[in-house]
Amino acid sequence: MALVRAMLGALLLLVPAAAWAQDGPDVVILSPYRSLAGANARPRLRPHAGVDLAAPVGTPVLAAADGTVSLLIDYELGCGNGVVLAHPAFKRWTAYCHLTRALVTTGQAVSRGQPIGLSGTSGNSANVPHVHLELCTVACASHRDGDLRGTQDPIPLIAGCFEAGRAYPTDRLALTWPLGCRPDTTDARR
Repeated sequence: MALVRAMLGALLLLVPAAAWAQDGPDVVILSPYRSLAGANARPRLRPHAGVDLAAPVGTPVLAAADGTVSLLIDYELGCGNGVVLAHPAFKRWTAYCHLTRALVTTGQAVSRGQPIGLSGTSGNSANVPHVHLELCTVACASHRDGDLRGTQDPIPLIAGCFEAGRAYPTDRLALTWPLGCRPDTTDARR
């Protein structure tokens, strides 16, 4: 854990605009939804269609909600290696980009908190290790910056860090951070 904190600290020196997530102290938001600054803190030409979260290369990326793998992405000019999960009961999809590799296959059912990939720098990541989380209201393959149609900010739906055995809402889509949080992290949104 000390190594992870040291690596995140070094990354924060490179990305001064990064912010700690309110209820997940180990989750660092490098670029929020609609941001005009990239994960590398450089200007974007168009608003960001997702949220970029700092993650050292090889960090397990967790399913933010129960779902089915609807698509594996391999697009070097954008998402890089990515996974799209379908959440049909809520007519929503979550996309996870810039992975080193996926750990799931198309059609596979996954549970909240299950590792679905490993973080990395694939695609248009500006060579900054992070995970791009995108929430889509239509089937998506990860949108290009500036194309916010069919997307929404995932942060208001975050219910905190994944905790095995915890009951999550079933009447609405509730997401958890797609990265592990410290075991002593408490969730202020309970």
